Amino acid sequence: MGERNRGKRKNSAYITVLILLAALSAGKPDGFLSAREALANTWETPRPAEDENVSEEPTVEPTIEPAPEPEPTPIPTPEPTPTAKYVLQSPKAKYKKGGQQGIRYRKVSGRKVYQLHSYTTDTVQLKMSHASTYTVYGGGSKKEVRKKYVTVSASGKVRCHHRERGKNVAALLLAKSKLTGEEQYIYIYFQKKVSSKTAKRVRLYEKATKTLSFDYAKKNLRFTVANRKVAGVDAKGKVTARKKGTTYVTVKVRGSDKNEVRIKIVVREEPWIVSDKDVLYDYNDLTGDMRSLAHKYSGKISYHSLGKTYDKRDIWCLRIGKANAPRKLVIDAAIHAREWLNTQLVMRHTEQILRNYSEYRERFRNVCVYIVPMNNPDGVSISQYGYQAVRNEKLQKKVKKIGHFSRWKNNARGVNLNNNFPAGFRKSKKTKKADWVFYSGKKAASEKETKALMNFVEKVKPKAVINLHSTGSIIYWDFNVGGSLHQQLYRLASKVNSMNRYRMMPKSSSTAMAGGFADWLVYEKNIPSITIETGNVPCPLPHSQYKKIYERNSEMLTWFMTKY
Repeated sequence: MGERNRGKRKNSAYITVLILLAALSAGKPDGFLSAREALANTWETPRPAEDENVSEEPTVEPTIEPAPEPEPTPIPTPEPTPTAKYVLQSPKAKYKKGGQQGIRYRKVSGRKVYQLHSYTTDTVQLKMSHASTYTVYGGGSKKEVRKKYVTVSASGKVRCHHRERGKNVAALLLAKSKLTGEEQYIYIYFQKKVSSKTAKRVRLYEKATKTLSFDYAKKNLRFTVANRKVAGVDAKGKVTARKKGTTYVTVKVRGSDKNEVRIKIVVREEPWIVSDKDVLYDYNDLTGDMRSLAHKYSGKISYHSLGKTYDKRDIWCLRIGKANAPRKLVIDAAIHAREWLNTQLVMRHTEQILRNYSEYRERFRNVCVYIVPMNNPDGVSISQYGYQAVRNEKLQKKVKKIGHFSRWKNNARGVNLNNNFPAGFRKSKKTKKADWVFYSGKKAASEKETKALMNFVEKVKPKAVINLHSTGSIIYWDFNVGGSLHQQLYRLASKVNSMNRYRMMPKSSSTAMAGGFADWLVYEKNIPSITIETGNVPCPLPHSQYKKIYERNSEMLTWFMTKY
């Protein structure tokens, strides 16, 4: 039993030695034996005697781990071969001496420097021919460099962090090659961020214009607008308001990535000075509106008085265009007191023309339009407010005695001004004294209002006159004249008729000489003058007639003022 155990131990020892030899032979030259070969050359393990009742232990072959394959040796990346020169390859870079505007700290002199231009809003990417390191070398001052107005990253991205309005920034950078140690200086001049000289918010009324102003030349800027329905903008920065709303105009510096500014444009409906809702448009309304228009549209319209009435009211006259223009036109209204609705009509339309003045600017260089909106202000006041409107006690008593205030047609002395001109003047057969409708006065041109209008015409010498009266929706034009004057009257009346569709009246007593203003203009001064009768109900016309009258005559008035 002891011998068997000794045999087992002996075999185990040999097996262990063989395993060690196999391990040592891994990766050795071919002269070494493998574990299996070594085992084959050993003696056989003696079998136990058959008569011995001993279980034979199986022979355990050693497990041999395969030798690990050697890892591949990495192929080294070849170092880039430097170009012949160490240069800046960024586009638009110039290589020259001097020219380092704005550099007062560490300015480089006596050698060439790369120079670039950019904007304080934009990033500059430097591209050198070698891998490089970058530092900010100099600047406008030592303080600017210390406070890092300009910085550069390891990859060569240069940024300006100082964007004060109107401030240009300069920086000098040093680039050093990692391959050769060569150095290059790079000067960058950052131009200021564009800013508006007007405002960042512009409020405009519809159809109004505004030219934006900036601290850059217009040729270097590009203008775009977000919503063209609200406003438009041209290449010179002129904004035209179109429709109520809000939009933005973007102003960008050409050649820049981010150098831009946005201007907010707010378009509002323009409030009217002359109200079309005023149901009783009186002398005070006219006076106030006239002054407001002259203030708002200064340089485009002016006003003056043709003279005073008997109750010390002014006969106002407005002028659009130059007084020395070679061609002059006149529109007048309310020579008859109860026809005051036409005053509101002509004043409202005057404002409409002024709102669109830019469209007619060239026209008014050579044409002057005069508007006399209320020829008879005393009479209008009586028609609207009764005898109490007369401030002169003597005249007030006379008017009070006559009565018929709302239908009043004459002036404060009871004279019908449209029968008082020296063109077929005759005394009224119906009355020989002052009244509210018929009386034509003691003699031709006896009244202050008549004289004021005559003096005005003599001075202005208009090419044509339109008289606004009421009522009937008709046109009086066919005076008893011939030749060129009749042709002018016909052409004028026909054009008016084509727009307001009022009926052109034939010759009648209404166009015979009878002391009317139009009679005097045509027969005595040879000036084409037509009378337009607005409305279609008895005077004074109710305000409900105003809208229709305006719609029928707006185009006509525009044509006469801007194209005739």
